[in-house]
Amino acid sequence: MFFYPRKVQHNTWISCIWKRYYCHNKNKMSKIRNIGILAHIDAGKTTTTERMLFYSGLIHSMGEVHDGNTVTDYMEQERNRGITITSAAVTIPWKKHNINLIDTPGHIDFTMQVEQTLNVLDGAVIVLDSSAGVEAQTLTVWRQADRYQIPRIVYANKMDRSDASLPLCVNLLKSKFNITPLQLQIPVRESSGRLIGLIDVIKKNILTWHGEYGQKVSYTPIEENTKQWESLCKVRESLIGDLADMDESIADIVLNSDGIDNFDSDILLSAIRRVCITHKGVPLFCGSSYKNIGVQSIMDGVINYLPSPNDRSTLDPFKFFGTSMSARAFKVVHEKQKGPITFLRVYSGTLQKGQKVYNASQCKSENINRVMMVYADDYKEVGDVPLGNIVAVTGLKSTVCGDLLSSSNNAVKNALSKLSKSKGMTQEESIEVLGVELLIPDPVFFCSIEPPSQSYQLALDNALSQLHREDPSLRVQYDEETGQTILAA
Repeated sequence: MFFYPRKVQHNTWISCIWKRYYCHNKNKMSKIRNIGILAHIDAGKTTTTERMLFYSGLIHSMGEVHDGNTVTDYMEQERNRGITITSAAVTIPWKKHNINLIDTPGHIDFTMQVEQTLNVLDGAVIVLDSSAGVEAQTLTVWRQADRYQIPRIVYANKMDRSDASLPLCVNLLKSKFNITPLQLQIPVRESSGRLIGLIDVIKKNILTWHGEYGQKVSYTPIEENTKQWESLCKVRESLIGDLADMDESIADIVLNSDGIDNFDSDILLSAIRRVCITHKGVPLFCGSSYKNIGVQSIMDGVINYLPSPNDRSTLDPFKFFGTSMSARAFKVVHEKQKGPITFLRVYSGTLQKGQKVYNASQCKSENINRVMMVYADDYKEVGDVPLGNIVAVTGLKSTVCGDLLSSSNNAVKNALSKLSKSKGMTQEESIEVLGVELLIPDPVFFCSIEPPSQSYQLALDNALSQLHREDPSLRVQYDEETGQTILAA
């Protein structure tokens, strides 16, 4: 605990310092989006991520999943199989914002990777295969996002397919999740059925993509008294009606206006953001990532509708750390040259190179060597990182996924005490609110293994220990009678 000999004067001084610190960092955090891309397998998550990297300028050529050369599927097994096995993080600059994006696995066997990721996210993009709508793993990741109260937008991908159906996606979203999808785009097709663009329901424009890889987007106003105008008016009227049911300010405008034909687009955008962040509605986009149609709109949607760290009420408990650093580990990988690399979400304070940190989950101290911004399997070393960001660090030898870190034991005790007093909680309830322990799903895979000889047992145990740090859902039990190691994950 801290001891203040001049309590009143000290508290006033601390309050002033904290207000200046908070306001400065609040402005910075408003430009950050920590999001994950979630979907059923083969819905197009990794292809969408690859396009985002390309359009942001981070890469100069796009890889393809079927060619095994995408940035976020960097493991040999991922490239050979064409699926995402482990979550990959990358920081994308877009329109004066930083999007910290995590591409997650879509296969149920790797659902723990999704669980670890959701624990540190502020928002999510749910990708649907528009020919299939809501699939089995879509249900799983949606429930996981619900558990962590994560606002989300939905992207109906693969609209270039002949069997694609946006109404199917809308109806399944309503029936499976009991939500109101807010349709923000309408597909535009040639007479042959080929997808050539999208109608922006908010701005009343037709969006078309040009250039070899769809780098350029043109915006053309829709002419009145056309079929496209009729479709736009119908969807826009439905959108405004749905928003009026969910947002009082929109309802007041509708009630006090003669019509909704000229409803201000900025007012609509703000209302959609409010209902998205408060989980009342879900913005729905569409397009075809493989055909380079619609991805930039998704990136705009992430900035316009998904929350910054400032907007997340679930992060309130971490404000009790004040200026002290607090962070959560959500991923650990082992590299031969760098050793264990731990991925962290910084919730308060500043994480610094060479900093000594306290692991509240394991009640031990460790030292951080390097602090790095993340680019899939590549890293850029930085000196320090402020709150709200996602980074990778080296030097943590005991930390596992889900552990809560802080600048000191006293900082943790002080935060827990303030949280308990503020919310009227017990110490145990405060610990639970801060999420010291990670929720681990039940195993879906079981097997037994044994080394070729007893001399390899120690090496096997060390390897399994590393795997457990990377994936806490791995459960290891040694059977003395058979000499086998039983694995469940």
